[in-house]
Amino acid sequence: MRLDVRWIALALMLPVAAARADSNVDYAYAFPLVTKEKAEAYRVVLTPEVYASAHPSADLGDMIVVNAQGKPVPFAPLPATPPARHDFETQARLLALPVSAASSDSVKVERNANGGIVISQDDRGDTAQRPHAWLIDAGRVATIDSIALEPSSLQQDFQLHVSVEGSNDLRDWRLLADDASLTRVHNDQDQVEQLNIDLGTNAAERYLRIRVVEGAVDWSTGRAPTVKLTGSYTDAAAERASQLQWLEAKAGAQAANDYDYELPAALPVESFRLTLPAGNNAARVHVLVQSPDATAWTEVTALDLVRAAGKEGDATATVAPRSVEHLRVHSDTPLSGAPSLRIGWLPPQYAFLPEGSAPYRLLVGSYAARRGDYPVEEAFGRLRGTYGDEWLPPVAELGPRVDEAGAVALEAPRVPYDWTKPLLWAVLVLGALGVAAMAFSVLRQGKGGESK
Repeated sequence: MRLDVRWIALALMLPVAAARADSNVDYAYAFPLVTKEKAEAYRVVLTPEVYASAHPSADLGDMIVVNAQGKPVPFAPLPATPPARHDFETQARLLALPVSAASSDSVKVERNANGGIVISQDDRGDTAQRPHAWLIDAGRVATIDSIALEPSSLQQDFQLHVSVEGSNDLRDWRLLADDASLTRVHNDQDQVEQLNIDLGTNAAERYLRIRVVEGAVDWSTGRAPTVKLTGSYTDAAAERASQLQWLEAKAGAQAANDYDYELPAALPVESFRLTLPAGNNAARVHVLVQSPDATAWTEVTALDLVRAAGKEGDATATVAPRSVEHLRVHSDTPLSGAPSLRIGWLPPQYAFLPEGSAPYRLLVGSYAARRGDYPVEEAFGRLRGTYGDEWLPPVAELGPRVDEAGAVALEAPRVPYDWTKPLLWAVLVLGALGVAAMAFSVLRQGKGGESK
């Protein structure tokens, strides 16, 4: 029976074909998404468990949302919303600016530690002239819509044209109004008042400067009126701080004055809160974080803790957001036990458009798969054009985590065995055997002919 080389080659190629047939990349875990109401978009608020499920090097790029048919839907970080605006109203007195302030170094206009205006003048300054410019401290950065003179603080009549400028540092000024009218006429025949200046600007300033363009009035120190400022302000830092979620770090190993802690995953931490374990104690402690490759510790903040005289012994420090999983607290002096450590973090929010039918699932964790770029921000621009700039979609709540492909999806895929070389060697060996068989056959035929 003769061996057919083609069948041998085909048999040797089967493992190669089988290895190449399975090229799909799966995700490790799935989180059901509970959508309680029908909407044009949904939010997903990430949890520590989601972070723990993602591949460390993917930077959350190994997350997708799929519909009931298993098809990915548009999914991306939630576009930022503008900070909430708050109504602002305060009263302030006009601070007379000496006439020589514009042309002499005898007058200094500075800020104190709280940002308040300090005007100082040496003996060279001329204090006899009536001022024609005044400063106002709003007390905080705000968008001022209106400046109104308080009628009860006015003692004389006037007809003025003034300009208004704004600044945040008392050095660089920006024009807010170039020709505003202020009038107060009280006599037996008439009582005319125009005491408001409408600015109509979106600039956020703390300090205002009013200059007389035309007219005169004696609003020197002691005679300057009070003004009421109205407008609005935003406080993005305070708003962000109020949204922080606090998580207790798990205490671990202890060596001398070093105390180690661990978080459930590498989270974007931006605040630390420590509490001493026992009363009647004080200590200076240092917070260190471990590098991603676990080779070094870096100090990020230091805190003075005092637990005595009614104090709770805690302190909080805010830092720039950074990914942290392992922490260490070092105390300059011995402690009776490990301090309590809590971290503040702001869970990232993502959004998806509900293409297809529910239920939807969040798939997380893959060594190789990465989410594509969807124009979700453009879609939200249109939605907020309809519903308002501060509109937010409802939250799709995360259900319990279940295995999809399992932890194997987080591992580097096994490289299929390269059957090329064995196949070539097999072909060469078979070819050599074939040639040898042919040569042997020829030799036998030659010997048979000679014997005859």
